[in-house]
Amino acid sequence: MEKYNWRFTEQFDQKTILVVGDLIIDEYIKGDSTRLSPEAPVPVVDVQSDCFVLGGAANVAANLRALGATVIFCSVIGDDADADRAFAMVADAGFSPDYLIREKDRATVVKTRIQADGHPLARLDRGDDRAISPESERQLIHLLKTHFVSCDGVLIADYHKGIVTPTIIDGLVRMKMSHPKFVAVDSKRLSLFKKMAPTLVKPNYSEAMKLLGCEITHKDRKGQLEKCGKAIFRKTNAQWVVLTLDKDGSLWFERGKLVFNMGAIPVAVPHVCGAGDTFISACTLALLSGADAARTAQAATAAATVAIEKEATSLCSRLELLAKLDNEQKLVTSMKRLQEIKAYYKGLGHRIVFTNGCFDILHSGHVNYLKLARKLGDVLIVGVNNDDSIRRLKGPARPINGLAERLSVLAGLGCVDHLVVFGDEADDTPAELIKVLAPDVFAKGGDYKDKELPEAKLVESLGGQVQLIPFTANRSTTRLIRRIYEHTHTKKAII
Repeated sequence: MEKYNWRFTEQFDQKTILVVGDLIIDEYIKGDSTRLSPEAPVPVVDVQSDCFVLGGAANVAANLRALGATVIFCSVIGDDADADRAFAMVADAGFSPDYLIREKDRATVVKTRIQADGHPLARLDRGDDRAISPESERQLIHLLKTHFVSCDGVLIADYHKGIVTPTIIDGLVRMKMSHPKFVAVDSKRLSLFKKMAPTLVKPNYSEAMKLLGCEITHKDRKGQLEKCGKAIFRKTNAQWVVLTLDKDGSLWFERGKLVFNMGAIPVAVPHVCGAGDTFISACTLALLSGADAARTAQAATAAATVAIEKEATSLCSRLELLAKLDNEQKLVTSMKRLQEIKAYYKGLGHRIVFTNGCFDILHSGHVNYLKLARKLGDVLIVGVNNDDSIRRLKGPARPINGLAERLSVLAGLGCVDHLVVFGDEADDTPAELIKVLAPDVFAKGGDYKDKELPEAKLVESLGGQVQLIPFTANRSTTRLIRRIYEHTHTKKAII
């Protein structure tokens, strides 16, 4: 396991990606709503802001450019005011609008989202989703042929808005047969691309179920899809099938065989619009830059996380990706990965220290304790209770800070090497983590005695030792919460 080795991202700016698909403009109207209209029982929104961002295939192109790639974006739009806006937006995003074909009597696709006080109220869609004209198809194929040979890879972002027609697909198939090329496809109609034998396809759960003709249940999605790799391979003929499952992460299949699953990075308030565009953009560049599947999955997951942490349809830059990777590499998202980490450090002869806790409001006592724990060995792995576990242990008013916030703060500490989340109704102790890790040292804070620690016998049976570290005097989360509460109520009384 090579820590913090993301050198492949340095090649992103050496790649040229040909993108074809539906340009969509995403409009976000935000405001306040404090009253209902006298004309009808609907809220009145006092508009505070009105912004436009690239969506659809244009968002894919914008993400590729933000990550450093040179982008040639080919699409067909209307011949209207929104098309003028699209030209300007594409230029502002850093790639040329010269490959946008204007079609008369066609309306550019715009999706308008109206939000009041941070909550969505409505979405208004306008524009044509009918198939482009034969003349537009001819012009588009000419553009694709012109740039197909010289590009490093092709990304087809099909939003079923009339751009990626059977004629365009057939043309791309012939180009790929003449000049083999990396091709990634993101489409709700993946079966149409089987003849192309894509390098990568990225269906989400609903798209995969539709592709297979299965009922969408949303129960045990991961378990349901883990068995479907071969069936999806037969439908798509894709080398890599990456099934994205939002909060449940992603499943990675190579020629129908499940290779691994990648956990998602927790986000407190996710804004998921456009996350799939960011994900497939990072996947494409990582694979083209020589990253293996595991590194690619980490990079794509981190990039999508950066995007959903922002409001509206957002991008992830290369620098943001590197910052997230360096931070989130500390988060271990599966027991298999934990086993790999253990094997890596044990192979180096490193002494593993493990500790665990809620770390709800991180204070100086926590930091001192973790620093002391780190000095007991060569690497410190910290188990963190999930939110439900804390509620069971501390009561319904806790945690104060959600899991994503707690992990982010802990990851920022230099003394912490890895973080792993635990806790379920059957067992809120870190026993399963200890069984996998077999730590050399199990550090615990407080005034415990060995016999009072339920994990002590387990640690010792695995060849480890228990080390108790006294907490810093007068420093605890409970005490801190009480002080904040008392201060708040005293201030109110004075006022």
